[in-house]
Amino acid sequence: MAIESSDVWLQQLKKGRSFLLISHISPDGDTIGSVLALRLALLSLGKKVSIVCDGMIPAFIPPLPGLDDYLKPEEVKAGYDTAIAVDVSSPELMGNSAPLFEAAGCRMVIDHHATNPAFGDINWIRRGESACCQIIYDAVRELGIALNRELAECLLLGLSTDTGHFQYSSTTALTMETAAALVDAGADISRLTRYLYRSHSMSRVRMTKLVYSKMHFADNEQIGMVELTMEDVAQTGASKEDMEGLVNIPLEISGVRFAFLASEQEKGIKISLRAMEPDTVNDVAVQFGGGGHAQAAGCTIRGLSLYEAAEKVLQAIEAKL
Repeated sequence: MAIESSDVWLQQLKKGRSFLLISHISPDGDTIGSVLALRLALLSLGKKVSIVCDGMIPAFIPPLPGLDDYLKPEEVKAGYDTAIAVDVSSPELMGNSAPLFEAAGCRMVIDHHATNPAFGDINWIRRGESACCQIIYDAVRELGIALNRELAECLLLGLSTDTGHFQYSSTTALTMETAAALVDAGADISRLTRYLYRSHSMSRVRMTKLVYSKMHFADNEQIGMVELTMEDVAQTGASKEDMEGLVNIPLEISGVRFAFLASEQEKGIKISLRAMEPDTVNDVAVQFGGGGHAQAAGCTIRGLSLYEAAEKVLQAIEAKL
């Protein structure tokens, strides 16, 4: 069961001796920043800490303490007394790290996604919070750990990326207060901004151009969509990080309420979903085994072709209209 109080969760942090921190597959800034910040906090308490992710760390993530310490699941041996799924909205999103989570003596979850089923033994889930890094920040304060530049920059990474650099509706007064405290502690917001938002590869530019050319609409242009084949991706030379955020392009057009990007991959069709408030897409993602935030969610559809999967998603959105 999800808990709003941090007491039980923090008690286990103090009691545990060895910790495995797990990021979700296709890691983003929030899961990475949260794991790195929690790692620093636990190390300061004298704990043994390892971090793991079933996926490549995106190239746009700036150099941060502990980033090079990420292990692949096959490099980790079970035996930790505590495993923590960090910013992981469902067990499946741990990928091949899931058995390591299950093998731990105590399994913990810290997250902010509305669709999280509270799959740990001890769960600290604040549904709808601006970022998981906000909860980690609160944990650091409750543990009495002093903020320094390194810890602050890890936290600011997640806070910035999950709020669209403080542009999404999830940005609250608390978000801004926390960001101010992190900058006051020494976080270099200019450096983070340059890495995250002001540096693009040529392959990203080629892919962006392709998305504009393949974008089409339905239901009186209220739904914008893009389908990308593996050949499309190969021709542009785009990496996974080059694909991040492209689903937002149709949503930036006046009158579009919903947007989705369907990308053909070897293991299925990856669907990225976005909506303008008050519309939601996490309920659509759940229909296909995914999840996420109210206005930003995703899923993977297997057993269908690219265009069959896109049609199923379109029908699900049209049912909401």
